[in-house]
Amino acid sequence: MEAVDPGDFLARVIMHIPQPRRHLVRYYGWYSNVSRGKRRNAEREYAKPVSAVDGPPSSPTARAAARVGRALRRSWAQLIKRIYEVDPLVCPSCGSEMKVIAFITEHEVVGAILRHLEGKESQGARAPPN
Repeated sequence: MEAVDPGDFLARVIMHIPQPRRHLVRYYGWYSNVSRGKRRNAEREYAKPVSAVDGPPSSPTARAAARVGRALRRSWAQLIKRIYEVDPLVCPSCGSEMKVIAFITEHEVVGAILRHLEGKESQGARAPPN
């Protein structure tokens, strides 16, 4: 253990306080802005639908784009499973594996589905068939 004069201690601590408007953390490599920008641009290129890629469907470029698209579609489920520890592709009722058949992005369609589900909840449970 070292005995330090209080004035020396304050001088050592103050050395680590940055000057106003000066950034001490610089990001290099994987975390740098340039690297993140390149990755973002590459993701945009790979996320194009197969029809947006030039060339016939049997071209190597189109096949590669389709493979990357499939990998991106799979990755969201893996991320949700890793973060929330719940598999989004397992049916909550029967436990079998579900498959994504479509993504609905139109506001009107989503609103209609939610209104329909809201109406079903207010009706209550149905009686079993005779």
